[in-house]
Amino acid sequence: MRILLVTRLFTGFETSLNRLIWEPEGLPTIYKLVERLDKDNELFFFLLAKDSGKTYTSGWKEKKDLTRRLKGLKAKVYVFAGINFFSNIIPKKLAMILRDFRHLLKITFYIYRKKPDIIYCDSSNVVIAAILKLIYPKIPLVLRVLGICSFLRSLLYTKKIIHRIYRLAFKSNFSAVIGTQEGSGIEIWFEKALRHDVKKYILLNGVDQNKTNIETIRKYSGIKKKFDKKILILFIGRLEEYKGIRIFLSLALNLLEKFNTRVAFLIVGDGSMYDFVKTSVNNSNYKNSFELLRNVPHSEVMQIHKISDIYISTNKDGNLSNANLEAINSNDCMLIPKPRKSENIDIKTYSLLKDSVVYYELEDIEELMEKVKFLILHPNEIKKMKLKVSKRKSKFIRSWKERIKEEEDILLNL
Repeated sequence: MRILLVTRLFTGFETSLNRLIWEPEGLPTIYKLVERLDKDNELFFFLLAKDSGKTYTSGWKEKKDLTRRLKGLKAKVYVFAGINFFSNIIPKKLAMILRDFRHLLKITFYIYRKKPDIIYCDSSNVVIAAILKLIYPKIPLVLRVLGICSFLRSLLYTKKIIHRIYRLAFKSNFSAVIGTQEGSGIEIWFEKALRHDVKKYILLNGVDQNKTNIETIRKYSGIKKKFDKKILILFIGRLEEYKGIRIFLSLALNLLEKFNTRVAFLIVGDGSMYDFVKTSVNNSNYKNSFELLRNVPHSEVMQIHKISDIYISTNKDGNLSNANLEAINSNDCMLIPKPRKSENIDIKTYSLLKDSVVYYELEDIEELMEKVKFLILHPNEIKKMKLKVSKRKSKFIRSWKERIKEEEDILLNL
């Protein structure tokens, strides 16, 4: 089968493109599907630089479109430049419109040439996807929604022109819309944003099995030895405001004032606030109690969980994310925000996890601090929570192989 897959150029793919080796950093939802489709199909893989959004960060500065051959993938990777393609004298908002129009023209041309059996677009390209569905109504087109962020929530109600365009695009007659169950209330959003007669699928992501090679174990054993007699508290995720990194950092610095000899903090991730986090740590009195890891291959994440004692999620948009599912699968002692019924956030999360994790009120740093203090002073409670989550996870955790097979079956049965 010939499949044309279009997604934004995520930062987790940039290192692979630069090294010419397929070794993604995060985003298994996309990269594992790419790997599976690449095996038994003729895949046309397009990455579109978007350079937009308050939290946008990227090291991709290419001004021209590129085609890459990556070791580990059969398919060519087509990378379309973003607003850097245009002259700097063009205002950014206009350049963004021209960027998307240019991307649309090129994708339309490739579809005409390649004649794919299926088109698969992520929701950052929903406007392009909607127009493609009008141009090629007979080709099945699947829209992929990776989660419900604040932008997607707001576009349902606001009157801004751009939001109205997105609303109209989401109402297109797609062959199917597949969403990720992140605890973000995607079920409710789908009912409001999509056509009622469109096929809708909501999938909880998978996790990799706890297989770690000797090299990876050695790589992170130094961190474990460095903080050998301390409780190591872990944060994994994008270093962005909406992911709550500022809350985590504030918590860490406050706890270190009292428990400097008993705790240490491991922060894994990149984002627009990376420099802020690094500067804050370096300017504090507790620099030696932190370890910052900026770019970590996804295959090594499970080993990071193994060397940690407590995992804290400060995610505002749902807590069934990839990082949290991996923490659950690693039997971490976890602290996550309480469900927010008024926003339909983490209702599903609570139904799956029940009392196997510690809950706190979102952005209530005092409550979060008290609950972490309790765990520090009562380390046996950490063991108890690890045991609870190890039992609970069997009810819903599944492998990525099973999860990707489900999505592949949806595509092949359209």
